[in-house]
Amino acid sequence: MALPRGLDKTQLQKLYGKKLKLRNFNLHHLTPVSCGGETNEFNLFPYRVKSHNAYNCIFLNMTIWQVWEALEEIHRAIFYTRKEEINRYWLAVCKLNTDKELKVQVEKVYQVKYLQDKWTIAFGGHDLKQAERILKYMMLFIIFGSHVADADYLFNNGNLTEFFEEYPANEDRLKAFIICFGKSADWQRIKTKMSKILR
Repeated sequence: MALPRGLDKTQLQKLYGKKLKLRNFNLHHLTPVSCGGETNEFNLFPYRVKSHNAYNCIFLNMTIWQVWEALEEIHRAIFYTRKEEINRYWLAVCKLNTDKELKVQVEKVYQVKYLQDKWTIAFGGHDLKQAERILKYMMLFIIFGSHVADADYLFNNGNLTEFFEEYPANEDRLKAFIICFGKSADWQRIKTKMSKILR
């Protein structure tokens, strides 16, 4: 079942700016439009411009699922290599206009230090666990949409019950839910895990 569109991009910009006290941010498509992602509140993450640009430098138009699955390997390639320069071989999963364009992106060589700096900017540090927490934070937007901006709403059991009745799980929301909370989470576990992610 498709999710309703909810708030449009302009409304989301205003809401996230006010509620999350963000300035200079983009709405990042968690599944890019080029990979079939929609422009709705369940696929848009408010990402500071500098961090967003750094993320795109490393991952180009990989989906959040592709990033999640390859995160440890990419982290190891960037931070534990003895080389001074590497290519972004992990971009081979990307969808670009032509194979030639993709080949150029995959084979382009970067200074390792440059990619390390981009990772740190994208995730607020070089630690793998920190990057996993940021990706889980992104996934909360897949699960709850704009409601992530309202902690009071999220931590009210009645609201959560109504929310899940109104927005039944689709494939992406179910996948995000399992990664963030586990397969069989009760309200207390959901709230405890959410609290850790939101911190």
